[in-house]
Amino acid sequence: MRLLDLFCCAGGAAMGYHRAGFEVVGVDIAPQPRYPFAFIQTDVLALDQRFLRSFDAIHASPPCQFATLLKHAPGGKEHDNLIPATRAMLEASGRPWIIENVEPAGPHLRSPITLCGSMFGLGTEGHELRRHRVFESNTPISAPGPCRHSGGPVVGVYGGHARRRSAKAGGRGTRDLWANGHRGAMAESMGMDWATCNEMSEAIPPAYTEHLGLQLRDAVLERRMAA
Repeated sequence: MRLLDLFCCAGGAAMGYHRAGFEVVGVDIAPQPRYPFAFIQTDVLALDQRFLRSFDAIHASPPCQFATLLKHAPGGKEHDNLIPATRAMLEASGRPWIIENVEPAGPHLRSPITLCGSMFGLGTEGHELRRHRVFESNTPISAPGPCRHSGGPVVGVYGGHARRRSAKAGGRGTRDLWANGHRGAMAESMGMDWATCNEMSEAIPPAYTEHLGLQLRDAVLERRMAA
C-alpha cells in the first residue's frame, strides 16, 4: 500500500505510517534533506489529482501557524488557514485520508479525535510527553483510549528545545537541563532520532501515525474489496 504524506516536513508522521506497513512518499514546498523516504519538493496545493489517485491513502499536515500562539508574538504575522483547501483536494481524490493539526486548530476540523503522548507512554527522564494533536478523517479512526496524564512533570518539545514544565504543565518548573542534552531528550520523547531539534519541534511522534496507519490500512483493504 502506498501513502502520500503532504506537508511532510522531516517525516515524523511518515515514519509511523511506514511502521504500519505503508510505502510512503513525502511532499513539501521546502527542502527536507533528512526525510527518511522518497521525497518530492513542490507546492502541495498544486498537485494534480491523477497523482493523488495513484496512492492508496493520503495524510496531510497543513501549516499550523494560523492557529498557534506564535501569531501573537512580537513581529508575528498572519498566516493562511490551508485546512479548507487541503480538505477539498483530499475529498476530490476519493482516497481514504487524514488531516492533522495542532489542538487550537480543532474548531477548523470536522469531528476530530485527539492523540496525546501519554496514550503511548512517550517521554524522557521521568517527564511525560503530552503533545496533543487533532486528526480529521473521511474514514473511522479512534484513539487508543483517553489521555493518561500522570500528574507528574511534563516535557515540552518546541522552539528547538526540550522544555521542562511544571507538574500541571502550566509553566516552567526547573532549568532545562537534560542528561543527554536537548536533542537527546527530544529524540527520546518524540521517537525521531534522525531529525534536528527544530524539525522535531514541528513534528508529530511516529507513534501517533503508526496507530492511525493500522486503521487506515483497514480502510484501504475495505475499499479494495468493494471495488
